[in-house]
Amino acid sequence: MARIPILTQDDPALPEDQRAFLAEAGQARGRLLNIYRAMANRPDAARAFSQMVKTVYRSGSTLDPRHGELAYLTATVVNNCFY
Repeated sequence: MARIPILTQDDPALPEDQRAFLAEAGQARGRLLNIYRAMANRPDAARAFSQMVKTVYRSGSTLDPRHGELAYLTATVVNNCFY
């Protein structure tokens, strides 16, 4: 089974696009979660995913953020998608 590298901002070999994504993700969330460190391997895909999450779960949602998170977690459990 392949493993996806978990990137860190302090890696001197990190390309600028990956470093920029990690900075954006950390700033937007207050801390940098490992899922964003893994997704930084493909910054364009990670930005698209982040925009989708923002659109579906945050922007213009009629759900209280707590209920949105509960719906997300419920769907994860029901579909056996454990992180």
